[in-house]
Amino acid sequence: MLDQFRPRLTLLIVALVLAPVVATTWAKDTISDAKIVRWVEKTVAERQPPSEDKRFDEIGWAPDIRTAIKLGKEHNRPILLLTVEGRVNTGRC
Repeated sequence: MLDQFRPRLTLLIVALVLAPVVATTWAKDTISDAKIVRWVEKTVAERQPPSEDKRFDEIGWAPDIRTAIKLGKEHNRPILLLTVEGRVNTGRC
């Protein structure tokens, strides 16, 4: 009966012996959290679109139609009302 568990028992013993060795090896190769944060912040800053590609942000968005009408009258500007019907995620509006 012990013979059928012998391969599993051997594998368990090898894993228990090697686990500390593998853990210490991996611990030496780890990168500090501070380095990761710096890398992410640098990468995000490098990949930001230039200001000419962000003209969309200059649009005076209003949270609702009443505010848009009020602001349009105050600044003598037209209002564009965009409504979406359908399923936007399929590309068919």
